[in-house]
Amino acid sequence: MPARFTHFLSVAAGWLVVVVVATATAIGFVHRFLAPEGEPYFLFTEVFGDHPAASLLIWALCLAAYAALFRLLCRRLDAWRHGVVSAPPKRPLTQKIERLTQWAFSRWYRAALVLAIAWSPWILLSWPGQPNPDFARMIGEFLLQRSDFTDGVIAPYEAYPTSYYLMPDGERIWSNHHNFYLMLYYGAVSKVSIVLFDSLMPGIFLISTLSLLFTLLAFGRAFAILGRFVSSWKVRALALGLVAASPLIAVWSMSHTKNHLFSAALVWWLALVAQYVHSREPVGRRWYVETTLLSFMVAVSVLFGWMLLVAQALVMLGVRRGRYAPLAVMAVPALLVHGTVSAAVAVGVLIPSDPIETKGVQLQQLALILSEHPDALSTQDRAALSKIFDLEAMAEAYDPDISDPVKSSGPYATKTESFRYQTVQPEDWDDFTGIWLRAGAEHPDTFADALVSKSYRYLDPFDRGTHWYPPWAGDYERTVGEHSVAPVALNSGPRPALREAAYTCYDAALCRPLLSHSLRTVLLVLICAAAITVGRRFSWLWAMPFALQVGVVAMSPLAAGGRYALGFTYGLAVVILLMAIDDRQPARERAGRPPADARTASGTRGS
Repeated sequence: MPARFTHFLSVAAGWLVVVVVATATAIGFVHRFLAPEGEPYFLFTEVFGDHPAASLLIWALCLAAYAALFRLLCRRLDAWRHGVVSAPPKRPLTQKIERLTQWAFSRWYRAALVLAIAWSPWILLSWPGQPNPDFARMIGEFLLQRSDFTDGVIAPYEAYPTSYYLMPDGERIWSNHHNFYLMLYYGAVSKVSIVLFDSLMPGIFLISTLSLLFTLLAFGRAFAILGRFVSSWKVRALALGLVAASPLIAVWSMSHTKNHLFSAALVWWLALVAQYVHSREPVGRRWYVETTLLSFMVAVSVLFGWMLLVAQALVMLGVRRGRYAPLAVMAVPALLVHGTVSAAVAVGVLIPSDPIETKGVQLQQLALILSEHPDALSTQDRAALSKIFDLEAMAEAYDPDISDPVKSSGPYATKTESFRYQTVQPEDWDDFTGIWLRAGAEHPDTFADALVSKSYRYLDPFDRGTHWYPPWAGDYERTVGEHSVAPVALNSGPRPALREAAYTCYDAALCRPLLSHSLRTVLLVLICAAAITVGRRFSWLWAMPFALQVGVVAMSPLAAGGRYALGFTYGLAVVILLMAIDDRQPARERAGRPPADARTASGTRGS
């Protein structure tokens, strides 16, 4: 491909990202300032039609602001192309910061210790966290059989839900709805806890502690690896400060979800990828072992993990032609995890994930169309869609923040009658896509409104988000069988009090940046786009995992769910370090040059 055409595509891609982010932010301002109060949901096209001039002005101002920020990022990342060298600090305070970062980045356990000390207030007041409903369903899925579901105990396939036609004939209720291998881990630890202590609490404590230690280890290893390639103490201090001063990472690291495990594995894995592409010498055996283990962690922690690994392995084939290490340490673990799960589903050991889980955006669009236009569908389409959904209940269940009500999932006490999961059959889905397209063609404005409400909030840095803090409310109660899952007695007072204080902080404009997932998401997306625009050599390598996550969050049940944005919150500091690495071609261009960490500077380049 001609270099000029490649450059054009890179610049166009970067500025397209700017337009998308500016549009998402503008929609947020339109919602907050122009939408009428008291409406059940936000209809963007209607508000735009009522206030076209004001809406366009807001969009133009957002675009101008982002364009200025983007040009600044482009200049900075272009200046960082040859690495960043910072002048030695002169003031006592900056000298202490420089010594601290040098000490922390020299060994993984030192960086982990610094983070543990910085997070200690959050750890002491919140540990061991409190399991969420998904965790309770996963261990219930492992521990119980169908015949045990009596006296108000809710079957996982009722709470998810899972269509009855997917259920195997036996008693086993293991599923891949929430990653099978993660369910095995949570369930096995819980089973041992019950056998040894007749309680789930020791297992809950252990899982929370191991998650916290894994997060500290992941950041420690990432900083130790990238510290070899980033010599600027200022960039190191910025990255360390972003993580150390992030209460979000601290509290989520103790949660009992899956996204925080993926996010921690991701930062460690990205550092290993950087080691592979930037090392002058061949990577050693330890790199292969570490990367393989981390790839397995990525694959088992989230359902899309195996796809990310395969995509990254294929992209990396072009980094060093003839080097097939990425296929061995990324694609092979990914395919092993996906293949074994697929085989278990095929032989009836596992209940597969329900097809409805991949149709969140389509369901929201159909539900809003039926809510706004009850007669939108033809008689034939209504009859076909009625095999899957109760159409009146579907329209009433529409919630712009979450698609679970339309899917009849979520808390059993608030379950809707929308999805006919007990009677739906595979062939009933055959006409679904056609019905969805015809409804969208007839009501494109409402079709667009539902898409906007489902997607824009992740890229609006001023949005409040939903479920941005772990669900540690003090009044949550849950049992599995005869054993209590929540509330957790330890820190039962400080934990919800700290959560409430965090929500109060979030209401303050000066405090919100410390707690905003969407702000970190926008910054990371813009940094990756700027790197692509200025032609950084490995820019696509760093952007690909996050580009895939942007697509995933758009399909997630929540419109702005904090846990789905954790990859961006965890990854921002690591991406900044990646951008500070000298990414010129090795060997010939570096002939005679001393190592980066041995160079001294008389001034500051790009820092």
